[in-house]
Amino acid sequence: MNRRPNAPQVVPYREHPSCATSETNSIISEFRNKIEQIDWKEYEEWCINNKSKRYAKFLVRYGQKWSSLAFSYELVEFPNNRTKQDILKTITNLTRYLDIKYDSNFHEQFLYWIKKKEIRWKASDSMKIPNEVPLEEILKNIKRLPEKYRLFATFALVSGLRTFESVRVLNNHATLCKDGIIEMYWDRKTKKANAVYCHPLLHNKIKFTYSENSIHRHLTTKMLGCQIKYLRKINFTKIATEIDPMLAEFMQGRRGNVSQRHYFLPLLGNNKRKWVKIWSSTIQKISCYEY
Repeated sequence: MNRRPNAPQVVPYREHPSCATSETNSIISEFRNKIEQIDWKEYEEWCINNKSKRYAKFLVRYGQKWSSLAFSYELVEFPNNRTKQDILKTITNLTRYLDIKYDSNFHEQFLYWIKKKEIRWKASDSMKIPNEVPLEEILKNIKRLPEKYRLFATFALVSGLRTFESVRVLNNHATLCKDGIIEMYWDRKTKKANAVYCHPLLHNKIKFTYSENSIHRHLTTKMLGCQIKYLRKINFTKIATEIDPMLAEFMQGRRGNVSQRHYFLPLLGNNKRKWVKIWSSTIQKISCYEY
């Protein structure tokens, strides 16, 4: 096992005698075997491709220390604090890496296990909309906007894209949108935008062109009741809590790159119906759009 000399002490795995089924034990055995074989330097380089160098080192350090808790009773009983959330994110990231490297199915199995054990997964505090900005009030403000900017704000809300990304996508919608999925692979220094859904209630309404300057002039904090970036935060919280945290991070360009599209696009396809459903009522509150 390739570990750095100063790697943190590994937390040993101990399973509750009545907790694991034979199927779970098989998954645990296979997962632990892959962890023992992992090249942590290679894993760190893979993380750096998707995240900051500092966070990549954190994931490696936590992965070395806490990966043994995957599928374990200890993780079920672990206090529901910030450390537990970091452990869940760390293990989930590891499962993605192993799935890509070995064509395994650890990521889906771990998410299913989390749900089965009723382990709560909190969205990051930094991505929660402040309590003093009621969502219903924001929706009312969007509804009052002229159609052109009401459409933009609605699209920004349900897609979770940054302002400049939304401008680029809407201006090139006809070429980018394929079967309700918009793939975007343009690189920046620190972040990558990947792919988002195009809601059927909005698809045929997209006809305007925009510029970033016009958006900042017509979608001010006073008009929306919040900064436009909060629409992105609302989106993250909704997708992370009602569908899948990994999907939320991928759609917002927080993980994944062009080479990993074969892994993430099926995740996008599998959750499309659920995504459409959770946003339909919100869109109808803002506008009169109907199927």
